Amino acid sequence: MTPQITAARLVVPDDAPRTVWMLERGEGVTASDAWRVARAGIKARRTIVEQKMNGSTFRGNKATDAGHAREAALLDEAADHLASLTPNGALWASAENDLLRATPDAIGIDQDGALVVVEVKSHEFGWESDTIPIEHMAQMQFQIHVLGAEYALYGFEVRDEDDMPPVNGATWIPVTRDDEMIAYLVERAEDFIAWRDAGCPDVDDLPEEVTAAMAEWAPLKRDLDAAAAAEKKANAVVKKATANLPHAKRFGAVGMTEHGGFQVSVSESTGIDEAAWKEAEPGLHNHAEMLRVELALIEATAARQYPKTNRRSSLRFQETENVDD
Repeated sequence: MTPQITAARLVVPDDAPRTVWMLERGEGVTASDAWRVARAGIKARRTIVEQKMNGSTFRGNKATDAGHAREAALLDEAADHLASLTPNGALWASAENDLLRATPDAIGIDQDGALVVVEVKSHEFGWESDTIPIEHMAQMQFQIHVLGAEYALYGFEVRDEDDMPPVNGATWIPVTRDDEMIAYLVERAEDFIAWRDAGCPDVDDLPEEVTAAMAEWAPLKRDLDAAAAAEKKANAVVKKATANLPHAKRFGAVGMTEHGGFQVSVSESTGIDEAAWKEAEPGLHNHAEMLRVELALIEATAARQYPKTNRRSSLRFQETENVDD
């Protein structure tokens, strides 16, 4: 039985035809769309709109099919972490905005009576990350918002070379509510919906300060990119020409022409010849390899226990489309 949910509206029940479910998903922004929508520019937005109107061409593959096949078993395991759990195939809409929607894998109640959304992932052999991918984190934060949950429970497993699940079961991570991320995802989702409803205009409705700044930067950036591309080609020609000077390949070269001068520098670095070391001292080399693995495991554990988030921003120029000069 599905727990009592007051912060969301049931849009499509579990037993509805898949065509109805897909149609209603296409009407709004779902949790699985949230990160992609939030990060999308105009071109990517148009692709998303087209997929929502016509359906995605992706129909799954061997890896995704295997992952879906493991979902029921993972939810059985998730039930051990909660007071109650109900698998979910229904589509829910936020009470605050009916077009913000989500379909968590399950909905549960913990031992304190808190509402919990559950998301499970089964990865094929070779998956190395032991942290939650950002798109999965965004998916769960959106689910938390839509259903009014206290937190999310994230479970993942990595299948072995024979496609069998891990002997010790999945890894389970409680995911606390991140109000800042939720605000960002909701703002971007609502902006996308407004843009779509306005007919998918070619430019965004942005503050005048941003538009004015772009008006100044865009022509300079275009000129700079053109100059950089031309300089790159000319640079390669100079390198090729100066490489023929005496001893230039090892020691570099310096010279002056009527057009300007050049200086070619050559740097060297010394590393370990792993093959030679292994052949000469196989025992010591093997011991070093074991120490490297041990250090990597220690650092991976430390990164989980003592995480430090560093943020930096970057700016990338994008050309407008279908806009008259």
